[in-house]
Amino acid sequence: MAANRNHTDRRTFLQLAATASGLAMIGCPPGREVADAVPREMRYRPLGRTGLKVSEIAFGAHGVDNPQLARAALDAGINTFCTSGQYLDGREEEALGQALRESGRPREGLVLFTGNEVRPEATARNVLDEIDDSLRRLGTDYVDVYYAGSVRFPSELRVGTFHEGVEEAKRAGKVRHLGMSGHSGGMQTCLNAAIDDGRFEVFFIKYDFVSYPDQDEILGRAAERGIGTVVFKTNAGNRQNEIKDLEAGGLSFRQATVKWALTNPDVASVAVTITNYGLLRELAAGVGSPPTGPELGMLRRYRKEMLGKVCRFCGTCEAECPRGVAVADVMRYAMYFKYYGREKEAMRLYAKLPRRGRAAECAGCRGACDGACPFGRGVRAELVEAHRLLRYSRA
Repeated sequence: MAANRNHTDRRTFLQLAATASGLAMIGCPPGREVADAVPREMRYRPLGRTGLKVSEIAFGAHGVDNPQLARAALDAGINTFCTSGQYLDGREEEALGQALRESGRPREGLVLFTGNEVRPEATARNVLDEIDDSLRRLGTDYVDVYYAGSVRFPSELRVGTFHEGVEEAKRAGKVRHLGMSGHSGGMQTCLNAAIDDGRFEVFFIKYDFVSYPDQDEILGRAAERGIGTVVFKTNAGNRQNEIKDLEAGGLSFRQATVKWALTNPDVASVAVTITNYGLLRELAAGVGSPPTGPELGMLRRYRKEMLGKVCRFCGTCEAECPRGVAVADVMRYAMYFKYYGREKEAMRLYAKLPRRGRAAECAGCRGACDGACPFGRGVRAELVEAHRLLRYSRA
């Protein structure tokens, strides 16, 4: 039973005082103030029962089309690369394929993830064509994990034509394992549905120390079924720059969140969107060690200050919107714009929303979303700001 697994409740230990007894719970040596400045040797973990071993840090290629950076990740010991055919019109996959080809590394030593959103109207042939397009751009005969992307509702996990296409690709040796990916409202429900479905072998999901309180228990149940998990967005909104001196003393918020995620034995790898060589070095320096006392103190402070500010994309307020605004999507695109430095991509995604789903009319609304937010956030004001930031796209 998942309840009997020897898990540390990491959200609980973030609330503990940074005492020697508290640190002993997770094996952190007291008194260690600053993360190591040099890269450590990369470590690898089994990905459920897939037979794959993944590097503790995975290269997240979302919005990244830099072959040289991907090759540097290989040199740092990263063997796991996560991409999608739907981003940058396929340039992500093309750049990654170029990097892997020019590196000369054996394909058997690499673990490639890609996927696309499930479209109920798509035929099995459409799914196969998308897989073939990804293989062509990646320059490979197969992907290790093909995932159903951006899952928001359990019904998306049961679309028959999607499974028909993936099963045919598996028979042809083009896909080895089926995964699911998600980061929006209803995540717990979707994860439980995927476990019960029995066909999903890998989770590729958002995971942080602020959002979903029962996710550890769910991942424990998934592990018992042999499902492997790779996580992303461990930095809980990436808003560390709003907290004065949060990283004082040489601390790295990003590094600490990755270490925190890897304290969960049911997490095989943390995928990070690596956009520059400095970040790659920073992450490589953090593998192989648990979070220190000062790092846990930093995470506790962030959680306290952001608990009522960070959007969980839970969809609760969206259900109350009288105008059909796609609140979770709008909030996510605003996050990309404001905190991830991906302004153009955020504006492009916003422009792709149906006109009714955008936040154009929120300024004149009475704000039913404010009262519906379970975390007491001022949702309407954030939607108004999001529309101001995102509306100028001509994509």
